[in-house]
Amino acid sequence: MSSSNRIERDRGIKESHRQLAVLRDKWPLAFPLNVQDVRPLAIGSTRDIAAVMSWSLPYTLGVLSTWKMAPVYCEAVLRHDQRIDFDGALAEPVETQAKELATKRLAQLAVRKAAKKAAKAAASTVVAPKPPPTPAQLRSLVRASLLRRSA
Repeated sequence: MSSSNRIERDRGIKESHRQLAVLRDKWPLAFPLNVQDVRPLAIGSTRDIAAVMSWSLPYTLGVLSTWKMAPVYCEAVLRHDQRIDFDGALAEPVETQAKELATKRLAQLAVRKAAKKAAKAAASTVVAPKPPPTPAQLRSLVRASLLRRSA
C-alpha cells in the first residue's frame, strides 16, 4: 500500500507544470522562463515554498522535482557557484555534491536521448521488400502445384 506522502508527491509531479507557472508568477527571479537566467535555488527553498503556498512538503517536493531534474536546472547548478533566494539575492555556495548529482543526471538524460535516437534509427530502417518473382519462377511454382494435384 502506498503511503500518503508518496501519493502527495506523485500528485505534485502530475500537477508540476501547472504549479510551476504559479511559482513563476510569484517568484519570477527564482523560476525564470529564459534558460540563461536559471540559477540554483537556496537550500531550504522547498520548505519555504510549502509554507507560503500552503502545500504539503511531499506535494512541494513533487512539484519541484520536475524543475530540479530538468537539464536546464542541472546545467545551472554546474555553471554557477552561488545559489539564490526567491528575490534573486545570493545565498550559500553550490556544494560539490550538488554538482556531482547534476553531472550524473545530465549523463542519465544523455544516455536516454541516445537510446531514443538509436531506437528511432532502427525503426526508420526499412527492410527492403523482396523483388517480385520473375516469369520463370512463377512458371515453376505453377508446375509444382499442378504436379502436386495430379499425384
